[in-house]
Parts: sequence; C-alpha cells; structure tokens
Amino acid sequence: MWQSLEADVGAPGLMCSWAWTSTWLEHYGDAVDHRFVVGERNGLPRAIALVTYGAGRRMRPRTVHVGTAGEPAGASVFVERNRLLAAPEDRRAFAEALAASLSRDRKWDRLLLDGFVPADAADLVTALPAARVRTEECPITDLTIGDDVLDGLDGSQRRRVQRTLRAFGPLDVEWATTGEQARSILDELVDLHQRHWRERGEPGAFASRRFAAFHRTLIARLLPRRQVSLVRVRRGDETVACLYGLIEGGRLLFYQGGLRRYDDNKLRAGHAAHVLAMRACRDRGITHYDFLAPATRYKQELANSSERLVWASLERRTWRTRAAHAAQIVRRRSS
Repeated sequence: MWQSLEADVGAPGLMCSWAWTSTWLEHYGDAVDHRFVVGERNGLPRAIALVTYGAGRRMRPRTVHVGTAGEPAGASVFVERNRLLAAPEDRRAFAEALAASLSRDRKWDRLLLDGFVPADAADLVTALPAARVRTEECPITDLTIGDDVLDGLDGSQRRRVQRTLRAFGPLDVEWATTGEQARSILDELVDLHQRHWRERGEPGAFASRRFAAFHRTLIARLLPRRQVSLVRVRRGDETVACLYGLIEGGRLLFYQGGLRRYDDNKLRAGHAAHVLAMRACRDRGITHYDFLAPATRYKQELANSSERLVWASLERRTWRTRAAHAAQIVRRRSS
C-alpha cells in the first residue's frame, strides 16, 4: 500500500519513502512499538503515516511520534524533512484525521512532530492547536549560482575557503558508484567520526549497532537508485574527509561526516571537503546542498541561503509529565 501511494504521489520525499521507512522498520521495528494510520476516500487508500511510540524508561513521559522516530537513546536516526505521504489535495484532510486519531490514543503523554517540512507541519499543527512549535534553520548552498560553487559565497568566506584549498594543495575526490566503494568510504567515515568523538569523551553516532546497521542497509538500497552520496577526499595517500549524504530529487541532504583533524588552523578539512563535494554534486546535476539542522557555524559559513524545519510538541497533564517537570526544576536549582 505504501509503495502504491508513493508511486501515485510521486517523489514524496526521501524520509517518508518506503526505502527509508522499510529500512527503519527492519532495524528498529522490534525496539519501537508502531502502527500505520491509513486515510481512505471512497474506500480507497489516499494517505498513510507511520506512528511510533517512544522507547524509554517506564517512569518517563510516554511519547508518540509521526514518522521514523522514538528510537532508544543513543540510536536515533534524527529524521529531518519529515512529511506525510499524501497527495497535496488530500494532505490537510488526512492531517486532520490523523490528529483526531492521535487525540483518541491514550498511550502517550507527549506527542512529538520531528523535523517536518513547514507545509506538512502546518496542516498537523492547525489540527493540533495547543501544540508548541519551534523551528530550526537549515543552511543551504544554491549550487547554480555563478561558474563555481564558491561564487555563491560572500567575499570574505570565499577567500578563507580558497586559502584552505591552497594550504591543502592538490586534493582528489572519490564519489562512490559501486557497493565496494560505498562500503570502503563508510568504513573510513565511521573510523574518523568515532575517533573524534571518543577523544572528546563521547560515544559517537556509530557506537550504536542499530544505527550503523540501519545506514549500511539503507546505503545498499539507495546506491543503485542514485539516492545516496558517499564522498572521500584524499591528499596523496592520506584521507582528509569522508562525507555521507542522501539525495532527494535535486537536493543533497548532508547527513554525516568523518574528518581528519589538523593542528594547522589553515587546514580546515570540513570546509575543503564540503566545497569539493559541492562541486561533485553540481557536476551530477544536483542544484542544492542542504546541511540540515542544526545551523552550526561551519554550515552557515558555506551556505548562501536557508530554509526552516519544524518540531512541535503537545503535552497532556499526567503524573508522568508532572513528575518530569518537577525533576527538571530540581536539576535547575541544584546546578
């Protein structure tokens, strides 16, 4: 049913596609309670959504999510550009019906909408008027400006990036086109990423076996469709950086990276790697390089525009939410 609706809607968004959703169910479905909500018109399916129930400690507020969320702590895929799978003319009616279904559900204390594109979020929030909304900026580079991707940056930032590229000297860019290349780049990305976070005393995203297995399966499924980007940047025999992104139409969604760290401040591996990846994207007809949220400083330095994504929450007054608020007050007073 999902695949049929996806074909009818046409390019609904990668993170509400069956490729993404089925991969998530394969790796998280046993750990996260979930159900499907189907919208019908005249007896025919017209929309569908995955509803998930947050995995967590029994005494904490119970959460419900629309889309692939609610994973165990430390294993979240952090869904962004979340959507409802519905034709535009049915989306508002489905959002209203979905909100009504969730309102009747007594299994949650907090309802969370995670990383929605504004149009889909607006339909849901309208149907949930008591929800609290926050937005986050997603820095984006329009790759169609000028003769080179640097032409879209402001003068001072363009000069800083050019200095970085000169400091590195000749760099080679590898874009994975085979499964063997993709696995090799991902393995090196994980190594660089985990090394950095372990040095900071943090576990790193790929410490979770579920998270790592999810992405290995997803990459294997998306690579033949040309919906994934794995890029490795080398200086001679040394890997400078590995970058992992998802491709949604003409948009590259930067997802994760692994960078080599240098003592020389001129050698900014992330800036150099992203610019070279942008050039590779442009050569392949990709028009926008979306850094997604949060809008950290380096993303803003390499972007020339931005969009926003929406997170929203609706809370019921239950003993769990009251206890959570009381505990939060105690922590603030003791800090």
